[in-house]
Parts: sequence; C-alpha cells; structure tokens
Amino acid sequence: MTRAESGRPAYGEGRQALVDAAIQLVARDGMAKLTYRSLTAEAGVTQGSLRHHFPHLNAVLEAALEWCLEVSLGYKEPSGSLVDTLRHMDGMMREHPELPRFLTEVYVAARHAPELLELVKRHQEIYRERARASFVEAGLEVDEELVEIIVAMGDGMVFQRVVFGAEHEPVTERQIAGSRRLLSCILSEASVRPA
Repeated sequence: MTRAESGRPAYGEGRQALVDAAIQLVARDGMAKLTYRSLTAEAGVTQGSLRHHFPHLNAVLEAALEWCLEVSLGYKEPSGSLVDTLRHMDGMMREHPELPRFLTEVYVAARHAPELLELVKRHQEIYRERARASFVEAGLEVDEELVEIIVAMGDGMVFQRVVFGAEHEPVTERQIAGSRRLLSCILSEASVRPA
C-alpha cells in the first residue's frame, strides 16, 4: 500500500516524514505547539513510529536542524565563495520558506531551554565552519572576528526575511549584492594584512 492509499508514509519513510512534519509544524504554529501528539498527527505516523525513530522530541529537532543545514548550505561538502553561500541561502528561502521560519522559532525557544541552546550552538558552528572554509579556499588565514560578522550577516538576512515575509525578497537581493562588495573588500584586506 502506498502513502497515497493509506495516508501514512511507506515503510522506511517515517523518519523523514517526522522531520518534515516537525519543520512544518514549528514554522506554522511555533515551538509551543510541538508535542508528541501534534507531531505524529502532522506526520501521519503513530507514536510508536515516532519513538522507534527518535528517543525524544529534541532528537527530532536535531535531525530537522541537520536537514535545514543540508538544504541551506550543502554543508557536507562546502564549495564556492561566501557570497555564493549567501545567494544559495536566498534561493533556499524562496523555495523553502518554512525552513527559516522553523530555524527562527527554534533559536528563539533556545533562550529558555538549555537543551535546545546546545543544539542551536552546534548548528551555528556549522555556519562558522563554512565561513572558515571560504577563507581557506580563498588562500587566506582564517580571521575569527570576520567569521563572526559573516555568520551574523547571514542570520540577519534570514531573520528579516522571516519577519517581513516574501515581500522582503528585493531587500534580500540588495543585501546579497552589498554583501558581495563588502566581502570582496574584507577578503582583499585580509589578503594584504601582514602576518
């Protein structure tokens, strides 16, 4: 029986169905609405299936954060410049508007949940690693202060897009164009700085 026939994921698809459902649910309704019951209903799976794939809700959130990274950065094999990464983030926000909304909800909720804060910190470190890799790819010494600025710049673009919605796309395009110029200046300054 297929998912279309039963309304439930086929065997082996339950884990990804739960990840997708967590992203959709949190993006739409916020973290407070994420419960075992709401998640299984959204995913179309049983609570037994949820517990089979994930020991607790934070494990689902961790898998969802990893999925967001895969989609937004292709982080497993970083390639391209920092500006290419920001442009890819813009494309992701257009194609998957639920991902930045999900991330924003999780980040805000992390203020009051130490276990979420650890997940968010690990998630942020992946962005830092990507920025560091771009310095290395450009043949430059990694500058940790600039890495922090670059990550904050990407976070700011995502946050603004979530708050202001799709009508903010032209502003995001201008931010990316400006970031191209800014990053070119930063990288050329870094390349001539004495060691």
